[in-house]
Amino acid sequence: MSAQELLSMMKLFLDGNYPAEAFSFDFEDRLFELSDQLKNENFELYDFLNDMMPEICANFEPYEAERRSRPDIYLSEEQMRKKVAEVYEKALKLV
Repeated sequence: MSAQELLSMMKLFLDGNYPAEAFSFDFEDRLFELSDQLKNENFELYDFLNDMMPEICANFEPYEAERRSRPDIYLSEEQMRKKVAEVYEKALKLV
């Protein structure tokens, strides 16, 4: 069940039904809260999401001026959406 919840959050974001700033905080928090359950259900998926998503979420920066100061690190909403889409497609194959 935890895998479906996390994948649903990702799909909502990708479909434009979850604001980027909220998603960047909520997903990382929920991944942490569900970590034990997800490890038991599907360790490979847990390991993959845990490797990829925290960095993507942490690097989202909604303010363009801030993104310009560190373009090598900070992601726009469009860039984050692209990275989340790549992770989502790979994660679906692990379910």
